[in-house]
Order: sequence, then structure tokens, then C-alpha cells
Amino acid sequence: MGKNFVILILVQAILSLISAFLIAQMSFIGRIGISLFYKQYQIFKNPWKTAALLFMIQLFVLLILWAFKRYSSNKTANIVAILFLVIATIGCIYTYIDFTSTSHKYMKTYFHSGWYIFWGSWILTTISVLFIKRKNIPLKQTNNQLNLS
Repeated sequence: MGKNFVILILVQAILSLISAFLIAQMSFIGRIGISLFYKQYQIFKNPWKTAALLFMIQLFVLLILWAFKRYSSNKTANIVAILFLVIATIGCIYTYIDFTSTSHKYMKTYFHSGWYIFWGSWILTTISVLFIKRKNIPLKQTNNQLNLS
């Protein structure tokens, strides 16, 4: 799981950067709205801060999925991964509804694409962890195994 895990982290870093730069390309109206009314979203105007935030979220998701894959039964790990997949799908659907029915529809296609890439990378992470083979780790070593090493 080590090599696949590193590759997945690198893919998440690249997708977080792409997503953040697209999100930062919001419309002029969106920038004014954030500057005047929604100051809590100022982070989305800076692509580097947005990339760091999105990457931390993706890493958190990946670490939770990896921990379940490594330290729990296969059934439990798959249930947790499917739960994360459902959360990501609902998030993507909600994002689409939000972008088509609220004032966010004026935020430009780049902004929308950045968020869709974020949810897509979450789904990619979950599906990847579902299909990565898990190494069987013995919990206890017997005296015979200890003497051989």
C-alpha cells in the first residue's frame, strides 16, 4: 500500500493546486461580494491558501480511509469507504444545485470547475482506497517467529 499511497498523495496535491487556481478565478462580482460581505471566504481569493486547505482536507480523508483499511477488518474499511463515497456524491450534487439555483451561478465556470474537481478528487481517493490491496499484518508474533528474525 506504500507506493500506491504516495502516488495518491501526489495526485491529490496536483488536483488541489488545479482546483485552487480555478476557484481563485472567480468573477468580479464574486470578489466584491467576498471583500464586502462574506469576509470569512477571503481564503478563496488566494490560490495558495485555497490549495493548502483543499489538500489538507484531501489528506485528512485519505488518512482516515487508510487507517480503516490498515487497522480494521476489510468489511469495516469498505463500509467506511462507501460512506465517504456517498458523502462526496451528495456534496457534488449539492454543489451543482447550489451553483445553478443561487447567486453562485454568477461566479464563473472556472470557479464551478474548481469545486467539481475537488469533489471528483475526493471520489477518486475513495475509489482508489477501495481497490488497493491490503497487506496482512500479524498482530502478535510467536516466540518461534521472534527467534527466526
